Amino acid sequence: MKRLISLLIIISALPLFLAAQSVSIQGKAQERVFEKVQIKVYADQFSHLRKTIAETITDDEGNFSLTFDYLQTDYAWISVELLEGEFYLTPGAGYTFDVFPDTVRKGSVYDQLPLQFNMQAKDDGLNDNLARFNAMYNSFVVNHFNEIYRSRDLTVIHQLRKEVEDTFKGESNDYFNTYVKYSLAQLEWVSKKKSTNTIISEYFFDKPIHYNNIQYTDFFKSVFQEYVVSKFYGKYFGQLVEAVHKGSLEELEQILLQDEKLAVDQKIRELVLMQLVSKFYNDPDFSKKGVIEILSKLSKSSSVQFHREIAGNYIKKLTRLASGTPAPQFELPVSSGKLLSPKDFKGQVVIFDFLKADCKICLMHFDFLQDLSSRMGSKLKIVVLAYGDHPEKITQLLRQRGIDWQVLYVGKRTDVLNDYQVKIFPTYIILNPDATIGLAPASMADENLENEVLWVINASKTQ
Repeated sequence: MKRLISLLIIISALPLFLAAQSVSIQGKAQERVFEKVQIKVYADQFSHLRKTIAETITDDEGNFSLTFDYLQTDYAWISVELLEGEFYLTPGAGYTFDVFPDTVRKGSVYDQLPLQFNMQAKDDGLNDNLARFNAMYNSFVVNHFNEIYRSRDLTVIHQLRKEVEDTFKGESNDYFNTYVKYSLAQLEWVSKKKSTNTIISEYFFDKPIHYNNIQYTDFFKSVFQEYVVSKFYGKYFGQLVEAVHKGSLEELEQILLQDEKLAVDQKIRELVLMQLVSKFYNDPDFSKKGVIEILSKLSKSSSVQFHREIAGNYIKKLTRLASGTPAPQFELPVSSGKLLSPKDFKGQVVIFDFLKADCKICLMHFDFLQDLSSRMGSKLKIVVLAYGDHPEKITQLLRQRGIDWQVLYVGKRTDVLNDYQVKIFPTYIILNPDATIGLAPASMADENLENEVLWVINASKTQ
């Protein structure tokens, strides 16, 4: 799958409140034996909190099969272990995947490709049509960049609209048509030929809210981010800070009600409010506690059930692995078979080093970590969490080097990786002495990890 270039992102959506239909997914992951396959979607398209909706394990030949019921079309991912690739998931559809081997480049730890696969979809052509549209769109933007972004010439956008209409004449899929509509609308907006006020009036107010369409929601967030900044940050910034500091949903709503457009559309106003307050979470001018209080109140008081769910998802997304929150719990064995959890490492600042035995960069980092550990002494403890087969190799290697770090055997527990948001190996997580999160993720061992450890150590002394 190819994402739209520039501001656009591949999407998903269909009308809500449909009856769930069975989805079948099968395929073969070449050279990936007994590995976890997961299907993931966003819990909602505004918070972008991810959730897993189905999973299985490949057999001894790499084959896998899944069947589950699903409600609406969604932008989705199929993942095999840590690698994942995009597709569109539709109720009642069937998908066959041929997952390629060797999708990790031999280079920097960050040079990890998405999961590479061929897919055959029985979905009335939705995935194929979106791929064709994306290719057409991307090519058009590249070829007409100056007209769109510099000359601000709407005629070229009208030209693309006509080409799309001719190419996909008779296409009745709501998901596809919504995707196209808001893709072209975003081009109109970034061309600056139409003002933000005009775009909002034409495409959002008094229009259906396409909750499950990523193109709609991402465009929504881009437009209203600019709108809110221009309308409220200058005149009402001090009041915004005060309202969030108090955790006052009522005061924040009163500020937004000063805008004549937001005042008349409660649903859009609530979505804008959630987006606005979530942006404040990591802003030092605002109170993190106040942000969570406001979202918590909205999760209970909104008259729209889905808005209550979105507010709850924002809370989960913002607080996941946030500094000071409890480290996700697990029980993992060491070589003796004894089970340990994060609580067993209380009393010291701890580095969790997530790695695999066949990760060369992970092993190269041992030199940096050993040097850091020797200089920090009793102030720092390093714990290795070995994922995959043969974790005993890590234990043996450490013993050969005279290193006494504990090695926890993660095995194929992808739930542990998901809880700690491990996307690459190695990943470092710093824990406070009370087994709460200090920093997640931390920098690489050969980069800024030492400074971050010192920051956590010093911060823990003041608590």
